[in-house]
Amino acid sequence: MRLPRGHQPELNAALYLAGELGRRTRRWFERHLLECEDCWREVTLGRLGRRLAEELREIAPAKLRDDVRAAVSAAPAPRRRRFRAHGGSS
Repeated sequence: MRLPRGHQPELNAALYLAGELGRRTRRWFERHLLECEDCWREVTLGRLGRRLAEELREIAPAKLRDDVRAAVSAAPAPRRRRFRAHGGSS
């Protein structure tokens, strides 16, 4: 994937951190980071946010996990709707 046109530090950093950039674009962006304070800040904040989220994530108690799994297993499968294309008269 390529970066969107224009300078969008927040979006560019998100794509970079998510691993959505192609090899050439990623290399270009990494060189750009050395010169662009806005993009550097967004990447740094994104990494910090991910780290904090991982540290604060709480593992559900075993009983709750078992209850949720049982409820999901017991739930009926969702019904799929079939859509027909309505064409004009020929």
